[in-house]
Amino acid sequence: MTRAAPRRRMLPLLLAVCAFMTGCWDRVEIDQRGFVVGVGIDEQDKKEEGKGDEDNQKNNNQTGSNQMFKVVYQIIMPAGLSTNKGGGDGTGGKAYFNMAVEENTMATSMAKLSQRLSRAPFFEHLKVIIISESIARKPKKFAETIDFFLRESQMRRSTRVMVTRDKAVNILNTHPPDQRLPSAYLEELSDNTKESTRILPESRIGDVHEFLLKHKSFAIQGVQNGNRNFLTVTEAAVFNGSSNQLIGFLNPMETAGLNFMEGNVRGGQIKFTFEDRLGVFSIERMSKRLECKFGPDNMPSFTFHIRVEGAVDEVFHAPDTLKEPAINKMEAAIQGEIVKLMTITTNKLQHEYNCDVMGLREYLFHKHYRWFQEHESQWEEEGKLFSTRPVQMDVKVSVRSSGNINLTED
Repeated sequence: MTRAAPRRRMLPLLLAVCAFMTGCWDRVEIDQRGFVVGVGIDEQDKKEEGKGDEDNQKNNNQTGSNQMFKVVYQIIMPAGLSTNKGGGDGTGGKAYFNMAVEENTMATSMAKLSQRLSRAPFFEHLKVIIISESIARKPKKFAETIDFFLRESQMRRSTRVMVTRDKAVNILNTHPPDQRLPSAYLEELSDNTKESTRILPESRIGDVHEFLLKHKSFAIQGVQNGNRNFLTVTEAAVFNGSSNQLIGFLNPMETAGLNFMEGNVRGGQIKFTFEDRLGVFSIERMSKRLECKFGPDNMPSFTFHIRVEGAVDEVFHAPDTLKEPAINKMEAAIQGEIVKLMTITTNKLQHEYNCDVMGLREYLFHKHYRWFQEHESQWEEEGKLFSTRPVQMDVKVSVRSSGNINLTED
């Protein structure tokens, strides 16, 4: 009995050791992974149609699908990321390479990528997914394209999704001078909302998935290929909630108007003119409140109440900017510019796109649910109620500071 007691005491310890030893059974060394940081999805080039391999042709015949994707994967080269190497601009060790695969599904394109890489593709560090306009404009194709990325267990819900008028491969081939990885550059660029009113908040794949499930119209960041050294994300791609297809784009001014209506302005500048003088107003704080009233016909009308505070950054040949009349004139001029931005955005969304990405549908769902239940099917598609609803802008601007001086010259 005395000898068996120590053995019984050791049994729980042995079981615990066995449990801890199983923790690394599926470990893969870091130098054996192929880190994918960006994915670009284009249609197959016209001149390359019909030139796919026999497996692709057979699969297309069996499924009845003629849609072929050209998927470009951006993969890290760890040696090029070391600090003693040159950048990814051809002057030193390159930090990444792009590999293109043509397939009719995302899953099989990844399988084909695995056949070509010496390291297994690893997606947990995926930063951006770029989808071309030609794919996004086809009904259901946008949702079908990102379906794989939503189901794959390696994917993060914070991965950015963007649409481009250009080819996605061109976006991933941009070489910014201050960043070694185009995908990392694009992710950082999409976060610059504090510096500009014309950048839509980042479009995360988890948020896009929620929009698709709710059949809700939405807008995500659009990216343009400025040139080989930089990109711009000052557009918004507008999607219809029923067909899940791209309807069109908002230009930078219209994107700024949408940001004001959604309460997404965190900073940036507004140019204004008063008494033939040009000035720049820097936004420091902004608040939004949406109000809805029902008329005798039981139909809603909306008012956006916008409050903006900030400072005057620059005024050309200004009078004394500390005097109340000058401040009042500047506030009125800035208010007019903001109303103008919101009005042109509203007109385009209501009368050209008939897509409610302004938050009116969501407001009715939360605040007036009974009315929303009765009229949901008529809001955008059938009755097009959204396009007929009056939308007013109530904007108030407060200039809190006019800078360190009261005037330069008059």
